[in-house]
Amino acid sequence: MTREEVVAKMIEYAAMAFQANAANINENTNIAEELGVASTQRVAMSASIENDFDVMIPVARFGNYKTIGELADFVMEEM
Repeated sequence: MTREEVVAKMIEYAAMAFQANAANINENTNIAEELGVASTQRVAMSASIENDFDVMIPVARFGNYKTIGELADFVMEEM
């Protein structure tokens, strides 16, 4: 899977978890500032990523990734 495909999946999961319009999300989107910090939404996004990519993202670590692109890079490294 290419990085672009992973970024597209991250955008899809972010849109579902944060109930946002995917068209307004890109790899530079700041997750906390632009989408929110609700733990339930982060858990939902983490669960989608973990299920689809078979990687583990502890909820406490999720906040370390500021942008969608940083999160995608982490997933790429773990795949």
